[in-house]
Amino acid sequence: MATSQQLIEQTTRHQVYLERLKSGQANQFASFLQEIDRSIRLRLSGEDLTAFNRQRLDRLLAVVESDLSAIYARHWNDLSGNLVEIAEYESGFEARSLDQVLEGFGTTIPAPSQVTAAVFAAPLSVRGADGGKLLEPFIKDWSANEVKRVSGAVRQGFYEGQTTSQILQAVRGTRANKYRDGILAVTSRGAKAVVRTAVQHTASIARQQTWDENPGVVKSVRWVSTLDGRTTQTCRSLDGQIFDKDKGPRPPIHVNCRSTTVAELDGRFAFLKQGATRASKDGYVDADLTYYEWLKKQPKGFQVDAIGKTRAELLRNGGLTAERFSELNLGKNFEPLTLDQMREIEPTAFEKAGV
Repeated sequence: MATSQQLIEQTTRHQVYLERLKSGQANQFASFLQEIDRSIRLRLSGEDLTAFNRQRLDRLLAVVESDLSAIYARHWNDLSGNLVEIAEYESGFEARSLDQVLEGFGTTIPAPSQVTAAVFAAPLSVRGADGGKLLEPFIKDWSANEVKRVSGAVRQGFYEGQTTSQILQAVRGTRANKYRDGILAVTSRGAKAVVRTAVQHTASIARQQTWDENPGVVKSVRWVSTLDGRTTQTCRSLDGQIFDKDKGPRPPIHVNCRSTTVAELDGRFAFLKQGATRASKDGYVDADLTYYEWLKKQPKGFQVDAIGKTRAELLRNGGLTAERFSELNLGKNFEPLTLDQMREIEPTAFEKAGV
């Protein structure tokens, strides 16, 4: 098995463009958010909730929830249609990438229907409460929670004796703070994270389908994380790890994950390009450089900002290789380890670093 340096270069540079695509998809939620805002104002404005009894409030909230659920359903229909197009493009991109590095081999592109079915049938690799969810429930469960968040705020305000104006302010936010302090601001941030995660899942599964359609070419996959200060502890430690083609985690491993995967090819294939690069905050660096190898070369201040003071000292002065430091940060199920857990495993390194 071998990793084509050109594949790493092509994939990491493509991930930069994929991040832009995520932003575009996430920004499309803005129009739906405006609908939600108008719907809430329409239902609540002019009503004196302090004069309501419980039954009347319940009827009002049922209408509000129905309105919002319909808006979120339209958002899902719009997003799912876009994800189908993204899946088809991403599987084709992976096929074209393989064609550029394989000599005398015509890569087969999976049927669009096959790719689409896989995207919606494969569980997300995200850890935590959303772990193992399929894409549609992942989006719809979030949407349902956002509907309940609004109706809960209205109900809470009613029982606390707040005026309708105060309740609307809690939901919409205040003009003085540019409406960034209301529930809908939380919804907006959540929508962007959820949509970005859905796009990353779609790209990962589409890439996997192309690999599956070309048996004997791709033997395993290499995890590639973004080289900057926003990369999570999990993705930092997964960077450079190799998994069997049909095993192991795939991005997104957490909400808002920006990592990707690159094919490890059968060693019998020749490569057309060497000395490739991968994207980082400083531009492009050697493609073989893992996250912690790259981080070791960064200024101390950046290291502290990226991983915290104690971990930065451990990386710099603990006598650990970048590979061992990476292993030390994750548990068996890819969950981030705390400093205390790390200390139990490598007490000597902590002593040497003086932390």
